Amino acid sequence: MNKNNFILRGQFISFRYPKKSDAEGDWHIWMNNLDDLTMLGRMPLPITPEEQIKYMLKHEEHTDRIIFTVCDNLDNKIIGISSLGSINRYHQSAQTGILIGNKDFRNTKIAVEIMSLLTEYALIHLNLNRCDASALINNPQSFLLNEFLGWRKVGIKKKSHFHRGEFIDSILYEILREDWLNSSKRPKIYKINDILQR
Repeated sequence: MNKNNFILRGQFISFRYPKKSDAEGDWHIWMNNLDDLTMLGRMPLPITPEEQIKYMLKHEEHTDRIIFTVCDNLDNKIIGISSLGSINRYHQSAQTGILIGNKDFRNTKIAVEIMSLLTEYALIHLNLNRCDASALINNPQSFLLNEFLGWRKVGIKKKSHFHRGEFIDSILYEILREDWLNSSKRPKIYKINDILQR
């Protein structure tokens, strides 16, 4: 597997497999950002570069999780992480997750393309039938992204996450392949040369 190859290219960003240098660098730094971890609903535990590399290598060997680095198309610099977790090949389902670690790229344009590419990869290229997502109720940037892309709100999980001294709700979303196939929000997939010529 050539980790320098891009899996999917959108207009602004691309997905590729993570490398050791990612785990040692920005990815490790982002996973030690307390604000980002608590907003994602993750346990805020410090992690070393070695632990991040071990995490990356572990998931390379399993088929229930796929991790991509998200790169800016202008300079191929890593700006975030996207993933499919809890992949169930029998039920053809997965849980989505994204983190835009580089704050300079935290805008609607980039977030929409990351999530639409991840949805496209899961439901079309990976042939899954459904994707699930969740967001803390105090993180509208996340759950409004799902709504913009046509995901259905399934419900609210009461007091599901401990967040800064209190338990708060999370909102659950889903999308089926049949709905995504007919969606106007599906991303345009570019070839590498198309991007270079822009």
